[in-house]
Amino acid sequence: MSTTTSDATESAQRRVARGVTVGTVVALLLVTLSGLEAWPLTSFRLFSTVRTGTSVGLELEAVAADGTRSPVRLPANQVMSTTTHQFAHLAHARPEVQRAKVRAWLATAGIDPATLTEVDLVRTTRSMDPTGTSHVVGNEIVAVVRP
Repeated sequence: MSTTTSDATESAQRRVARGVTVGTVVALLLVTLSGLEAWPLTSFRLFSTVRTGTSVGLELEAVAADGTRSPVRLPANQVMSTTTHQFAHLAHARPEVQRAKVRAWLATAGIDPATLTEVDLVRTTRSMDPTGTSHVVGNEIVAVVRP
């Protein structure tokens, strides 16, 4: 009798295991096909963003007394190079905060603020042509900071 009971128990466990497996696979397929983003179920777009042929970015431009413009390039091996995400907040910051941040970025880039009349925060729009080459299609000065 114990053999029959153990066979019945084993058979029931197998049915439950198959049901769970089939149910999980079906749920994953439905989520993927529907595009539903309900964590932890996802349609596998966790780290993707929409990619188009147009991109917009912010950068600093140093303006010398003679009107010469040059980009403020932060060396990648400096800690300050990881703070460029703060460019987006620069236009809305108080003037003293703007000046302090710009002076820190200039120091990191090795640019003497005394040689500049202003530093512009520029929004640059780029468009990619069919060959994959990016071209600047527009610039807009978002903020002007006097270092």
